[in-house]
Amino acid sequence: MKDWSEHSKIPGTIKEYIEWHQTQKDSTDIYENKRYAITLKGEDVFIGTVGMGLEDTVNEVEMAYFLDEEYQGHGYATEALNALFDWCMKVSDLPYLILTIDCANEKSCRVAERAGFELFEKRTPIGHRQPNMESDSYYYFRRYRKNTHIVATND
Repeated sequence: MKDWSEHSKIPGTIKEYIEWHQTQKDSTDIYENKRYAITLKGEDVFIGTVGMGLEDTVNEVEMAYFLDEEYQGHGYATEALNALFDWCMKVSDLPYLILTIDCANEKSCRVAERAGFELFEKRTPIGHRQPNMESDSYYYFRRYRKNTHIVATND
């Protein structure tokens, strides 16, 4: 992906990154960090990645996606998120998955909403900054498994 390869300081790191993820491809443990290629249907064109894994700062399974700028705005990220979410629900018993998105990234927030994620809250980390963020805060989204309802009680 141009966006990543153009900014890589060490050419071998991308190859090693891909090789490591290949070792995870058959695992159904959604807590393990995984990334899958997003390609154009019927073509051998790599346009992005989608994945998930345990986000240790919040101790929840987080989904993530990255799409080459040339292919943004065509619904590919939404389609990839939906497919991965469905697979995660099939192989796990988690009630929901999360996305965290930089508040400055409005386009990504719209992708999250189109993929069925709901804005849960805005968060501002104290004592650290999230990697690759422009702003100091991020939006925390959740998407629940169908027929899962979380009810707050005052017990």
